[in-house]
Amino acid sequence: MSILHNALPYLGQVLLLAVLLTLMSGNLVKDKRLHRVSVAVLLLAGMFVPVYGLTFAQWLRSVVGDLSVFTLLIFANILARRLLNQNLLPLVARNKLLPGIAVVGLVFYPLALGVGEFDPYRLGYVPVLMTALLCLASILAWLNACRGLAVILPLPLIAFNLQLLESTNLWDYLLDPVLFTYAVVQGGLNMKSFRRNKFAQPLA
Repeated sequence: MSILHNALPYLGQVLLLAVLLTLMSGNLVKDKRLHRVSVAVLLLAGMFVPVYGLTFAQWLRSVVGDLSVFTLLIFANILARRLLNQNLLPLVARNKLLPGIAVVGLVFYPLALGVGEFDPYRLGYVPVLMTALLCLASILAWLNACRGLAVILPLPLIAFNLQLLESTNLWDYLLDPVLFTYAVVQGGLNMKSFRRNKFAQPLA
């Protein structure tokens, strides 16, 4: 596998570790500048200091596997919000993407695990139908003035055609258990906030 094909999995390790460190240290270090420095130092240690032959980031990858393209985008946005107070993803795009991921995951994972005779994972090896659906969704998002979502949706297709992950299945570029869990939890938290105050701001 070339350096280019290693780039996306390596970026996934970095972002996953950085998000975990940012969330864990956020309540302990209140000063913003010190918080950024502490995350950077711990991230470097987690990426390069071996523990029983593997770095902490490599241990994480061995547990969760490679992250999907959508997960990388969501994680990058979390870091930008927490550390830089900036949004990389438009709020409207994010709020439409996460519920969609939760719904797709609720249908996909039971079927892929053997509930029923149809296995949707097989569609990802020759993803003609999935490509058409993603392109259609992107066009509809553009026509409905959700330009951010329209740009985001084709990104897994681009990464799949460049084979930036070890997997040759499009599903692995779209969805992973970490993203699905985050989308479901975030949806539950947002519903709880909405019941308390319909104008509540979405969580990071």
